[in-house]
Amino acid sequence: MLKRTITVLGLAFLLTACGFQLRGTGTMQMALTELNFAARDALSPLGKQVKQGLDNNQVTISSSAPFTLYVGAEETSRRTASFTAGTRSAEYRITSSATYELRSGNLPALIKDRVEVQRTYAHNQDNVTGSGQEEAMLREEMRRDLVMQLMIRLQAITPAQLQDLQDQAERRQAAEQEARAAAMRAQQQADEPQQSPIILP
Repeated sequence: MLKRTITVLGLAFLLTACGFQLRGTGTMQMALTELNFAARDALSPLGKQVKQGLDNNQVTISSSAPFTLYVGAEETSRRTASFTAGTRSAEYRITSSATYELRSGNLPALIKDRVEVQRTYAHNQDNVTGSGQEEAMLREEMRRDLVMQLMIRLQAITPAQLQDLQDQAERRQAAEQEARAAAMRAQQQADEPQQSPIILP
C-alpha cells in the first residue's frame, strides 16, 4: 500500500513538474497584458467566456488599451456523418467556429483568423430528447475549446508584433491616401479648360 501511494505521488509530481494540467484549469503566460474587448454579442455565452478567459490569464480589459480583440458571433452547423440501413441518420457531425480580429483604431484588422471545433455524436431515433441533451452538452464543451484555442493563439502574439503590424498598416493607409489625392489632382488638372494661345495681329 505504501509503495502504491509513493508511486501515485511520484507520478503526480512528475506530471506537475512537466507542466501538465487538466484542460481548462490552468492559465497561460501572455505577452499581451492589456486589451480592449469587443464582440458581435458581448453578452452571448461565447462573448462572456472569452472575457472570462482573458481575465483568467491576467489580461486587463481596458477601453484605453492600444489594441482591441474583436470576436465575431459563434457559428454552428450540423451535418449527417453516417447512416443506418434504413437511411435514417445515425451520427451527426457538429461544428462550432468563430472569427476574431486584433484591431488598432480605425485601421484594417492587424490580425484576422478563425477558430473551429468539430465533434461527432450518435443520434438515437428512439431517444430524441437524450440525443438533444447530448448535443447541447457537446456544444458547451466545444465552446470552451473555442475559447481555449483563442487563448493559445493570443499567447503567441506580442505587443511588438502588433506594433509592427500597426506601423505597416499606417504606412499602407498613408500611401493609399496620397495615391488618391494625386489621382484627384491629376483629374482636376485634366478637367481644367485649356487656354488658347493669344494670336497678335
